[in-house]
Amino acid sequence: MEQRILTLLFLCFCILGNSQNNESIYPNFIGQNLNTIENNSDWRILQKSSGDLNKDDLTDFALILESKDSILEKRRSDCKLLKNKPRIIIVMLNKNGYEETIIQNNKFIALGDEGGMLPYLEPELSIENGLLIIYYQFARSNQSYTFEFNNNQMVIIKAESNGVESATGNFENDKYDFKKGEIISETGNILEEKVSTEIIKFSIKPKTLSEFGEMSEWEIAENKYL
Repeated sequence: MEQRILTLLFLCFCILGNSQNNESIYPNFIGQNLNTIENNSDWRILQKSSGDLNKDDLTDFALILESKDSILEKRRSDCKLLKNKPRIIIVMLNKNGYEETIIQNNKFIALGDEGGMLPYLEPELSIENGLLIIYYQFARSNQSYTFEFNNNQMVIIKAESNGVESATGNFENDKYDFKKGEIISETGNILEEKVSTEIIKFSIKPKTLSEFGEMSEWEIAENKYL
C-alpha cells in the first residue's frame, strides 16, 4: 500500500512538473505593444522584422523571443527532458500607431540546440512584399516557411526544403505551393547536370502560424514534412 502511494505521488509530481515547465514558462503577449515586450525582464528579442503585413500602409512587426533563462523541457514525446531556452514567435499589427500583438506561437520556432550538426541554431526572420518569412540555415540544408496575412491570421502559402548528402553529393529540393496544392520535388547529384523532377499533389488545408506545432511534425505527403 505504501509503495502504491509513493508511486502515485511520484506520478503526480511528474505530471505537475511537466505541466509547469511546458505551460507556465510562456507568458501571454497577446495585446501587448512593442515597448512592453522590449522591456520584458525575462525574455529578449532574438529576431525582429518590420513591414506592412495587412496592406494598410502601416508598419507591422514580427518578433522571435527567447527566454533569458534555461528551463527543463520535453519538446517531443520520444525525446529526453533537456535544458533549453524556450522561443516564441509573435506577430504585431499597427493599429493607428499602436502596435498590438495578435498572434503568438510557443512551439514552432526551433531551439538553439535543434540544428543537427550546428552548435547553435538561430532562425532568420523577414517581412518582404507583405509576406512573413522564417528561414533556417543548417550545416548542409536549409528550410523556409512563407506566410501571408488573411482573415486576421498568418496563413502558410509556400515553403522550401533543400538538402545535400555529404558522402554522396545527392541533393533534394522540395518547393511547397499551398495555393496550387503541389510539391515540386527535384533530386540529383551536385556533380551531375541531370535533375529528376516530380510533381506531388496534395489536398491538405494550409495551416495558420498559430496552428503549427514543432517544426517537421506536419506531414504534407508521404515522407514530406514541414
